[in-house]
Amino acid sequence: MAPLSKLINYHIEELKRMESLSERTKNVCIEGSLDTLFKILYYYLEQNTFRGIRNCGLKTDIELINMSKKYLSISGLTLENLRMNEPLLGFEDFKLFCYINFKVPSEVTELYKDSFISKEFPLFIYVKSMIQYILNEREQYIFNNNYGFVEKSQKRTLQAIGDHYSITRERVRQISQKVPDKVFDAVCKISQRFVNIDKHFDYGLDLKKEIIVINQDTVNQINAEEKLSYTGKFYSLVLAGILQRYFISIQSIENSYHHYYLLARKYKEVFDFKAFIANIEENNDVRRVEDKTVDIMSYLNKFVLPGQIVNDRLKQICKRIATEEFGLGYDKTDLIFKRNSLVKLSEHIVSILTNVGHPMKLTEICKELKSRSKRIPPNIESLRSSILSIEEVAAIGKTSTYALKEWDMVKTGTIKELVKEYLESLNEPKHISEITLYVNKYRKTTDKNILSNLKLDKTGTYVFFKLGYIGLKYKQYKNIQIQSDKKKLRGRKPKLFSDENQLSLI
Repeated sequence: MAPLSKLINYHIEELKRMESLSERTKNVCIEGSLDTLFKILYYYLEQNTFRGIRNCGLKTDIELINMSKKYLSISGLTLENLRMNEPLLGFEDFKLFCYINFKVPSEVTELYKDSFISKEFPLFIYVKSMIQYILNEREQYIFNNNYGFVEKSQKRTLQAIGDHYSITRERVRQISQKVPDKVFDAVCKISQRFVNIDKHFDYGLDLKKEIIVINQDTVNQINAEEKLSYTGKFYSLVLAGILQRYFISIQSIENSYHHYYLLARKYKEVFDFKAFIANIEENNDVRRVEDKTVDIMSYLNKFVLPGQIVNDRLKQICKRIATEEFGLGYDKTDLIFKRNSLVKLSEHIVSILTNVGHPMKLTEICKELKSRSKRIPPNIESLRSSILSIEEVAAIGKTSTYALKEWDMVKTGTIKELVKEYLESLNEPKHISEITLYVNKYRKTTDKNILSNLKLDKTGTYVFFKLGYIGLKYKQYKNIQIQSDKKKLRGRKPKLFSDENQLSLI
């Protein structure tokens, strides 16, 4: 094992606590830029004394020499060992920075030395460790239970959190407003101090693209690799801070989304994405019973910053966010805010009839309804009552068949009523085949069925002649020639009615 690997490069604050150094000794080291164990050991191996450091007296010199001998004995370090290579120096600098700024103990950061140097740094695991030192216990509770940063965690109200800590709801609100900012500011400080920090981890993110999308697949991948249970909101927060040189976050930390977007920094001066997203959310909250279409360019121009324009690339990014995250439709040049109210039963039924384009039986409508909605009447009679209450729908006869009133082929009478209507418009009896042709314009049936219906009529309305002719009993038929049509009359010869030579009744 290499000598360096046997030691943790503690900060002088930690050494003071661990080795019971005096406050004066600590201050002498800080003033002399010997703020870590490795620097102290390096100085001792070169000088064999600390008296050359400003304000270092005999007692301080003895304290530091004794401590140096202890750690050199443990590790077997030499001066050459301490001439550290660049990657290790980078890590030691990172570790020292995290201790000074966030009070993350050196032994905690030391666990990540190999992965940091090999550029396999588990960023999110380390941030999870940092949170324990950045946030106090109460702030950690709010972080885990109020913002949706942890998968499957049930969001607690401000009142519930206040009751848990015996503080007011308003006080919880004040604290909670600062919690995400503390985490974000910490990763921003790391990014600003270590400008190449993104070279030490790899999550398959293409930093050359103008947009990075953190979706559930990304979340599942990171959680599996690092054995975590965070959400896309947390990963978006951290990446927005650590990659601030390249990207900006565009979504409100107060809301939760299915997709989180990081956009190239150049768009910060071009387009107000937060206002764009807020407007979409506001529109989606408005109850709509039909789709609302807006011209995409006119819509986007509302959010362009002064002196800027919407180019095709920006339009495509906005379209992706609108359709992918918020479910808007897109049709060539238009964004479509879709209907967001429940479709009524009556609307389903009208839509079914419209799509089919012809009258349907009750059982057919019921079957189609089941494929469209779970909210259907409990039985067939309830459905019948519901259909009869729809203004646009007409019931046809007594056959449980329904159609749209606007259709030209719709007549709502029974077969007998249709025949009566037809014969009333004529001055001569009509053959059953011609009657059937007329009735079939509005109802699918046969001449046999029509004849049976008419013969069962108890009102005595119809009169039946030989050769299949039918008339109305109260009409007088005389001196009327029955027109011949070989196809309609099935090959029968035309007949002539007269007072002397009427067709005989059956």
